[in-house]
Amino acid sequence: MDTFQHIKAIFFDVGDTLYTNEDLEKEYPRQLYDLLSASKNISKDEAKQLLKETTEKLKQTEKHVTKVRAMKQLGFTRAQCHEAFCKVDPSQFLTKDPELDGVLAKLATKYTLGLISNFKKVHLLQILDALGLQATHFSFMITEDNVQELKPALEPFQKAVEMAGVLADEVLYVADSPTKDMRPAKEVGMKTVLVRANPLPVDMENADASIARVKELHLLLLRVEDR
Repeated sequence: MDTFQHIKAIFFDVGDTLYTNEDLEKEYPRQLYDLLSASKNISKDEAKQLLKETTEKLKQTEKHVTKVRAMKQLGFTRAQCHEAFCKVDPSQFLTKDPELDGVLAKLATKYTLGLISNFKKVHLLQILDALGLQATHFSFMITEDNVQELKPALEPFQKAVEMAGVLADEVLYVADSPTKDMRPAKEVGMKTVLVRANPLPVDMENADASIARVKELHLLLLRVEDR
């Protein structure tokens, strides 16, 4: 637990970290299938297969392949992809989470909080609103709008450290993906907590600790404070 003694700022991933909703996660690639289908004059099933094949091919040479990265290979810009994502209405899938809002409120009294998301800020704010989370909990939001490269690139994590104005090892990053989140965060020197129940040893290679749900984070840090 000494690992977290000097933490001053905590940044969170969003999808599959602050919430888990399979139906919402499926809606984002559907928007890309629609974009592919309309642009290339193919069926949605064909668009789905094309994106899947492109993603699998990229995985042979890259550690983590995002949907946006695969779409770029097919000739679409990042802006086009995120405009498509913004068509999704999070309020149709998510419900208010007062318990999580309370946990974040408590953490915000001791730590500077922030978010690192590949979404546009306008969509991120819609997600927070759908979850009933106060945007004012978060002093910083690293989003598609203010970085050149998205996760798993190092830039969002480096920018988070810069904006927080502290040393990298005084920043804790909390997220669900060992490759997209834990690896780059650890490469820039952050402390890391993986949100995953029963992680495998390989999942923990770049994580300092794990919790099953993000709501358990304050309990993990309370144990540090009580030492």
